[in-house]
Amino acid sequence: MAYKNKYPYIFVHGMMGWGEDNKLYNIMPYWGMVAGNQMRQLRARGIEAYAPQVSPIGSAWDRACELYAQLVGGVVDYGKAHSEAKGHARFGQDFGNGFVPNWSSTNKIHLIGHSFGGATMRMLVELLTNGSEAERACTPPEELSPLFEGGHGDWVKSLTAVSAPHDGTSFVNAFPKLMVGVKYGVLGLASILGNVGSRTYYDWKMCQWGLTQPPKAPTDKKNILNIKAIRKVAKSKDNVFDDLEIGQAMDMNRTIHTSKDVYYFSVSGDGTKPVGDGTYVRAPIMIFAFIPFAKVMGRFPIGQNINGAEITEDWRKNDGLVSLESGRYPHLEQHVMFEDVRNGKIEKGIWHVLPDAIGDHGTVIGGSLSFIGPGKPQRYRDTYNYWIDFLEKLPD
Repeated sequence: MAYKNKYPYIFVHGMMGWGEDNKLYNIMPYWGMVAGNQMRQLRARGIEAYAPQVSPIGSAWDRACELYAQLVGGVVDYGKAHSEAKGHARFGQDFGNGFVPNWSSTNKIHLIGHSFGGATMRMLVELLTNGSEAERACTPPEELSPLFEGGHGDWVKSLTAVSAPHDGTSFVNAFPKLMVGVKYGVLGLASILGNVGSRTYYDWKMCQWGLTQPPKAPTDKKNILNIKAIRKVAKSKDNVFDDLEIGQAMDMNRTIHTSKDVYYFSVSGDGTKPVGDGTYVRAPIMIFAFIPFAKVMGRFPIGQNINGAEITEDWRKNDGLVSLESGRYPHLEQHVMFEDVRNGKIEKGIWHVLPDAIGDHGTVIGGSLSFIGPGKPQRYRDTYNYWIDFLEKLPD
């Protein structure tokens, strides 16, 4: 089937992900994985689609600013107020020409994001819609990024979150001390690899912290292991590890709201099965890499309230990285079940919760072993082709 999309589709990767401008994408495309390069497949059907690269370990705010700069072009502006409060540089990488330089209310975009790409997209739409009062208060009008002005929510037609930890994810809360070690370890790895020649293959994009160098910059031998920058990022709470903690995710949710101009959709994954004692373990569909996380999340204590998040049994069901209940929708926002309204009127500004997807965290981006073999990737491709066809038919 040939598609004639009026608006471009922007695919946003999750934590530790990568975009098309990384050489790693040619070896293993984030969108498509073993099912093949999804961006290439969509373009072959006449669909304008892009998979930008934002920081794999950056915060939702910083990633949203990076995504905006890549769409419109130019230098990343993280905001005067935000950068001063968090302790990093205000400006980041220069992305040159943008993917959608004529982006506007008459040339909208569709956003589709996986995992932490969900929080990234939601933050972007919040800033487009309402801007930032803090940034407007401390920045001269002539220096203020349009991202922080507000009034641009109608630049986005739809937002689809795929296995996104809207309310955080329980494995971060289960082992707080271990996560501190993981945080410092990953930041250390980013400091080492982000200052040598491998940046064109995988870019950590933490230049605003002085932790890494831009992709084409020469090797910085003096800062290959920048302990000062590592500590600063870790303590700032301005990173993906802290944004995934349930309490901080709920705080962020109190500042992010749906836009009346945007259609919202979300689908959550489940790769577990129940056992007799009320806990959950991995189902056969889940690959081995997610088993340790699934085991911890499947036993997470229920009945507790974490900063407004009610931990029910559905929090134990998971896709190996994201709790099923957290992935369904942000629980401070209004929602409806997609199956109840799909034949009626789809409304803007309300989360439409799609039926749960059976699979692990990688299945929804083409990373399942079930997609290997002649003809087997077609099921994955058909799912996204159906969804894009549905989004195309939504009225403005």
